Amino acid sequence: MKTLSVRQPWATLLVSGLKDIENRTWAPNHKGRILIHASQAKVTKKFPDQLLFQQFNIIDNEQMFGNLPEYKDMDYSAIIGYVTVDGDSYDAPSLWAEPVEHQWHIKDAYIFDEPIRGVKGKLNLFDTPEIDENHLPPAHKYQRRAPRLEGETLIVPLTEENLEIVLEVGQINLCATAEVCNLVQKPEEELKEGEYAFKPISRVRIETPTRKMTFEVEDMGYQSWIEPDGTTKMMMYNWDADEIEYFDIGFGLKNGVIDE
Repeated sequence: MKTLSVRQPWATLLVSGLKDIENRTWAPNHKGRILIHASQAKVTKKFPDQLLFQQFNIIDNEQMFGNLPEYKDMDYSAIIGYVTVDGDSYDAPSLWAEPVEHQWHIKDAYIFDEPIRGVKGKLNLFDTPEIDENHLPPAHKYQRRAPRLEGETLIVPLTEENLEIVLEVGQINLCATAEVCNLVQKPEEELKEGEYAFKPISRVRIETPTRKMTFEVEDMGYQSWIEPDGTTKMMMYNWDADEIEYFDIGFGLKNGVIDE
């Protein structure tokens, strides 16, 4: 079966279905299912600084929600799933599309229940004859835990580790993705002049795999990311190298109650 070796975290994003474009300098010369191999190259500490604003926010939220593993916990030197190549263009509207000649269109992503580890990658599309497309190993679709709004309660899935951080600092910050902004902000066309931008949210309920806790919301708003030297963090907004001041949406919490 045809196989493509991809660096992490792009490999995991592809098989999860979050990333719908694979950027290459060469045409795929193949249409249909391909295996995705995660190369041995580890994600560097500088990697997040190379992402576009929205790309960074999506990955960060998905890791915080427990949908994606942390970079260090991703699989390397392994075939981790398969996708379908469904075309090739140079001007795809996807936020994952880079200004390259060939933007492969990706759909129907699956993650292997057990990665095939210890596999060495190769350049270009290469054959993995021991895997038969008609008899693929057990695989599943990406199962996503997503934030939602029920009345005035914002429900946020978190990992246990991130709940501990919330308990320590008394605040939860969500990266400003389109999903989060649409969830907590009033539609721009409904805002009256001088009106507060956020919907009335009086509680945040955090759900981890083992715990549920509800907090009263003391305050909420946009928060810039301040660097250790006191400057505001700037991030690339598009591939034209325009920058945006990094911000997220913070909720100050109080009076936490453990849900039964």
